[in-house]
Amino acid sequence: MPNSTPQHLIIGTAGHIDHGKTALVKALTGINTDRLKEEQKRGLTIDIGFAHFSDNATIIDVPGHEKFIKNMVAGVSTIDLVLFVIAADDGVMPQTREHLDILKILHIRRGIVIINKIDLVEADWLALVQEDIENLRQGTFLEKAPIFPVSATTGSGIAELKNALPRLLQELPPRHDRGIFWLPVDRSFSMKGFGTVVTGSILSGELSVGDEIEILPAGKKSRIRGIQKHNSETQQVTSGDRAAINLHGIARDKIARGDVLAAPGLFKASKKFQGKVTLLKSSPDLKSNTRVRIHCGTAEIMGRIRPLKGQKVSAGTTDFVQITLEKSLAARRLDLFVIRQYSPMLTLGGGVILDMQPAPLKRKTLDETLQRLHALEKEDPAELIQEQFLRSAAGLATHQEIIAKTGLAGKIVSDQITLLEKQNILWRISKKSLTHALRYQHFQQRIEQLLADFHQQNPVQIGISKAELVQKLDKHYAAPFLQFCFDKMIAENRLAESGGFLRLKNFTVQLSNEQKTLKEEIAGMLEQSAFAPPSVAEFAAKFNHDVTAVAGLLNLLAVEGNAIRISGELYFHQQAVATARARLIHYLQKNGQITVAEFKK
Repeated sequence: MPNSTPQHLIIGTAGHIDHGKTALVKALTGINTDRLKEEQKRGLTIDIGFAHFSDNATIIDVPGHEKFIKNMVAGVSTIDLVLFVIAADDGVMPQTREHLDILKILHIRRGIVIINKIDLVEADWLALVQEDIENLRQGTFLEKAPIFPVSATTGSGIAELKNALPRLLQELPPRHDRGIFWLPVDRSFSMKGFGTVVTGSILSGELSVGDEIEILPAGKKSRIRGIQKHNSETQQVTSGDRAAINLHGIARDKIARGDVLAAPGLFKASKKFQGKVTLLKSSPDLKSNTRVRIHCGTAEIMGRIRPLKGQKVSAGTTDFVQITLEKSLAARRLDLFVIRQYSPMLTLGGGVILDMQPAPLKRKTLDETLQRLHALEKEDPAELIQEQFLRSAAGLATHQEIIAKTGLAGKIVSDQITLLEKQNILWRISKKSLTHALRYQHFQQRIEQLLADFHQQNPVQIGISKAELVQKLDKHYAAPFLQFCFDKMIAENRLAESGGFLRLKNFTVQLSNEQKTLKEEIAGMLEQSAFAPPSVAEFAAKFNHDVTAVAGLLNLLAVEGNAIRISGELYFHQQAVATARARLIHYLQKNGQITVAEFKK
């Protein structure tokens, strides 16, 4: 179905070295994408280049030489349509096949086959090349792609290709927009008077001048000073656009290809991820801990692969793996990656990221890990969303955090959260945050067990302070989640709160006759000491009793209203506080003000 609304699309080139990709782009746009002096001198594309094709399309030209495959992957990782170029005089060559493998790994779904340099061959030779191409593309996404014989040098066939491209672009399916801003950086440079500028293709979300962004993996924040699109100033860019972004307060050497500009606070880079890998049939088997090159987005990072089900991933097979990287990678669930051999540099396969923040891998929990990855692989939005709420260390999550973690589009997440709320599976904690009902149930059981243990070990203490109870819990819980759970347990009559202490609702202190006597003696001394009461330790020494027991009885006096707790070690009799308050009011009525020293006196 053709697009109903215009969107900006990215066209990319692919093919063997010297098959005329750059010349083809120049014939289509008038732009020479070889911007480097070395490229122009040698006539060899080294890095990716860019050319404006139309108001809603940009062409990315990639190098064909095997030494620059990492640049090729960086270029094609963001494209919607590929111009797959094969020279008529050479035919199918090694990088022709490798580029096609990479395109398949990166799930490129649409393309055009360009037979270039037709002016250099006779008709019978061209027929042989076409036959090789048919064999090459059989069973691939290019199997039914249109073929255009052209000569970028003479211009033969260029007009037909140029006229056909807008129609082919219009037939492309809409780009999947996850709704949260994400731009892999492919170039960074400094401009006099402007500072640091980066370029890239926006894969999701939108960006406006003045917005705050986060640079990953470093985690540094910056604001957008300016944006250019097609060499013209603009206030906003959106998914699919090629953009040049002027960053505020970021030095040129602090950002480079492989970094990502992202919506702030939602994503975390990692040196480890779990996902699903497929090796090419031409690949060697990959044994556990093999060192490989990982290409993801515009980044290339060395890493080691570990199969989760055995000691190796066999050629031509698919398996779950964990990849440990030598430096941090910024990526999202469902992002694709390419695996290349360390040396010699050959493409081995690739896969999809399922978990960018995996739990430590342990043999005893391996089955659980595999089940979780199977669940993350599924496209059931309700399951994926619930999984993220259940795994959230903070106990809660926001709408945008769920989008960032699942890779689902914003509207899908909104609709599913609304449905799960109606089903009483998700509970709203605040305007932005929600928690899963099971998280509360687990928390409730944990609190009840902790308090039961506390009451058993401290029978004379009326309860435990909220701060002390929280210290016994997972430190990652967010304060709003904790407060929500405590309030709900009190409302459900599971907990009671008295004098700042929490206890199980059905718990009451049962004192022995000896403890009752000690309590009365402590209360009497507290009243007699007025404004200079003993500390808990001094009380314990005076009455030759355990400090914990004495502290429990003082807490009980506080809950009953006979004492007022000032700190963990200091209590005043309520009558002493009442007397001090009355004297202060009388003094202020008479004198109007008082200093601290006068109050102490």
